[in-house]
Amino acid sequence: MTRTTIIGLAWSLVTGLAGGWLMLSPWAFAEQQSGSSWTDVTQTAFFTGLGLVVLALLGLVVAVGQAVRLLRTAGMIATAPRAARTTAAANGSPEFEGALVALAQALAADLAAEQDEAGQAPAEHGPGAVRPEPGSRSTGYSPTPPRRFE
Repeated sequence: MTRTTIIGLAWSLVTGLAGGWLMLSPWAFAEQQSGSSWTDVTQTAFFTGLGLVVLALLGLVVAVGQAVRLLRTAGMIATAPRAARTTAAANGSPEFEGALVALAQALAADLAAEQDEAGQAPAEHGPGAVRPEPGSRSTGYSPTPPRRFE
């Protein structure tokens, strides 16, 4: 582990302990009687301590995340293979593509019907535009594959 991870964990511990003490101090010093309404001092101490505890938990999450990342880069923790993280939709199955094409055609027909009712001219790229046959690759659009940053 690096110094920053250890410092982050130590900061989280000290901050959490200080916050916990602030939350309990009105009762520990008998400044607040149990069962009575909270005084301004009790409210201030309790909610200040609560804020410190929340900061300590956030610091702990960040420090643990940094430690896990360092262990992965060192090869001590194996990462899950990318093939296991893909879904069926990302694989581009023919059934999924067919369902998307059918949905797009239904939406385009619905939009064209609404435009006809409103008396609007179809847009150049809208539902009334000339489209290539389904399954043809003559759209002139070739998407670039997403870039992966590792």
